[in-house]
Order: sequence, then structure tokens, then C-alpha cells
Amino acid sequence: MKAVSKLRFAGDVSIDKVKIVTLKGFTQDIAAQVINIQIYEDLFSPFMSGSLIIKDALDLVNLFPFIGEEFVELDISTPTLKKTKNIKGTFYIYKLSNREIVGDRSVVYQLHFVSKEAIVDLNKKISRVFGNKVSELVEPFLKDKTIGLESDKQVFIEPTINNTKYISNFWSPVKNIMHLVASASNLNKTPNYVFFENRDGFYFISLDSLYGANPYQEFTYDKYTRDKLPQGGDARNIPEDYKRIKEISIPVGFDYMDRISSGMLSSKIISYDVTTKKYTTRNYNMFQRFNEQKHLNKFPVNSDRAVFRSNSFHIRYPKYYGNFNAFGDVTNQKTIQERLSLIKLAEANKLQITVPGRTDYTVGQKVAIVLNKMEPITPRDKNTTDKMFSGFYLISAVNHYIDREKHECIMEVIKESSQMDMNKGK
Repeated sequence: MKAVSKLRFAGDVSIDKVKIVTLKGFTQDIAAQVINIQIYEDLFSPFMSGSLIIKDALDLVNLFPFIGEEFVELDISTPTLKKTKNIKGTFYIYKLSNREIVGDRSVVYQLHFVSKEAIVDLNKKISRVFGNKVSELVEPFLKDKTIGLESDKQVFIEPTINNTKYISNFWSPVKNIMHLVASASNLNKTPNYVFFENRDGFYFISLDSLYGANPYQEFTYDKYTRDKLPQGGDARNIPEDYKRIKEISIPVGFDYMDRISSGMLSSKIISYDVTTKKYTTRNYNMFQRFNEQKHLNKFPVNSDRAVFRSNSFHIRYPKYYGNFNAFGDVTNQKTIQERLSLIKLAEANKLQITVPGRTDYTVGQKVAIVLNKMEPITPRDKNTTDKMFSGFYLISAVNHYIDREKHECIMEVIKESSQMDMNKGK
């Protein structure tokens, strides 16, 4: 695959590097043998991963040999975008699969890779007591040589308002981070933190912050093909082509029973403090702090006439007041109901879309989706937008699918609020 300097069409891509590196220092550029590359990012996963499909007539499996001790260096760009927007990095090749003979002297197989930090995480188990402000505990688990992932990537950590203390019972670095994720509350006292890796680095951040960002791109699903010229004819408009959704699906429009049974709408917590020997109970519903929290869109996904009861979802959760000196209750008993609700609410509406690929698209970005109503439309109709499924979304997962001809992004986008006021007409 040759590097491309000029953007020819929406979805154009340049494969600048696909290099295999062994632990002994042997390297080989295999870009010419690559059939396709897939790179996966997920808002609810700590590491990037992906795969290469190789057509091999050089017997690379024996040349290196491939034994699960190799790395792949990738550098993939969208022509005309800044180099800082490239998908670039070194990944660990952990699996070879689906090997098939396709000729006398050639085979096709799949190499699976993951961030180097994932392998470090598998090899570390930490037994220690940790205590401090939650956000200040995170970075050592990413950077430190002893207890961390030994990462040299950028780290983005949103400050938290609360402190914690706990015992890491032979937990890996990522398990420690996920414990902190579940305990963290932002400066607005909202407990909806997530931890993920994307093209920019590692993020320990609240969904609130992602909701409040500026939209990165607008996608629409219509019959647009080319711009019409005043003198007749038409012309390709690449920026407009990038906005077009090629395919769209809605796996589940809504599931009201799941919203009730999962605790999204409401829940009851029953806690017992083993130190003070006291029971406490508390009810929660998603409307309590809706106006205090940040949202992608203006209105809740349910009306205020929604039928739910706190008894629909019970949580039995322990408290440990005074378990550590100078610390009160270090559990997340006070925030777990709201966190369960907000994380479930984040995926209340989910779309799967395929769009022309760009290397600057990554999980955590806010995008606008514009869909039209599925009904007969006349010239008199002023508003043809489908308000139920249009609106602002977060990219929660993306598969960068890159072959010799093009780059496509298969995205999962989610939203927890609506452009439509569900109380209208009551």
C-alpha cells in the first residue's frame, strides 16, 4: 500500500506503516501483504485492539517466527489531516487464527493485536493499601514501573471531588482503575466516570464532560450524492460526503421493561454498616437530579408519567464506617444507585452507522445525527426531522475498517436524552 498525499474521496486512506518487530529486534514491513486492517475502540473498554488479515507468500510465520512475542507498528492517516490525527502506535500481537491455504505458495491468516499495556496488566497483581483523592490515585496505575501499566501515552484525568481508601487484593492495575471509576464523582457530584483508551491516549473522565463537548461532526442519512452546479451538471463535495451515513440500523429502539428491571428508572438500596450495626434504606429515581446533570439533549427519554417503583430494583450493599483511620465510609454506597442509573441511561438510545472513514474519528467524541421522518412529506412540511432518533450522540464504539481501496468507520453511537419533550400533549 502506497502513501497517499492528496485526498481523492471521502474514505480515502494512506497506510504509511505496517511493520512487524520481534523481541530480538528483527523488523519487516508487511504493508504489501495486508488485505485489511481493523482497529477497535470502545468507550467501556480499557484498551484498543484490532486485527490484520495477511496474504502471505513469504512464509512470514517461519521467518520471524510468529510465536506471540511480536509487535506491530502502525501508522495510518487520512490524507490532508494533520499528523497528530493519525492512528499511530505499537501493538502486541497476541494471536494468529483462521489460517487457510489459498494457493501452492500462499496462505491467508489473521493476526490479532492489542495495546501493549494489556499484556503488562495481565502480568501484574498488586497487594497494597491505597488512599487519596480518587483522581490522584489513577495516574500511577497507568505510568508507574512497579504498580502501573508503564505507559508512555498521554493521560487525561478529570478531577474528582471525593477521597477513598481501599485494599488492592492482588488486583491488576486496570482492576484498580475500574474500582476507582466506580467510586469517582466529579465536581458536580455526578458519579458517571468511564475509563477507556482511544487514539489520543487514556481517559479517566465523566460522561458529563463528554456530553458538554462541542460536536465533532454531523452525520445525516439522505439521498445526497453530489452538489448541483449553477451552470448545470454536478461536482463531488468531499466535506459533504463525509457527513453521509452509508448504512444505519437501530438494534433496539427502546426496552421499557429492561429500563425498569435494570434500575435505570428507579431503585432501592438497603445498606448495613458492620461497624455501627445500623441499617439504612434510600430510594432513587432518574428524575431527581436530571436538571442538575449535563446531558446531550434537552429532555429525558421518558415522560414524568413513566410507571416505575423503587421496589423494582433492590440493591443490598455493605458500608464500612471507620474501617480506615481518618476515613468515614469508603464504599460508594451513596452513589451506586445514581451511577447504575446513569451508565444504563447512557445507552438508552443506540444506533449503528457506517460512514466514510477518517483517522480523527474516535470514541468519546460528541456527534450530531440528523434523520428524516419515515412518512410521506410534502413541500409544505417545514420540519421533516425525526426528533425521536435525531440529536446529539456519543461515539461509544468504532471499528476502523481499512482495506486497499478505502477506509470505513462502523460506529456505535449512544444518547441518554432526547430532542423531543415526552410530556407534550399530556
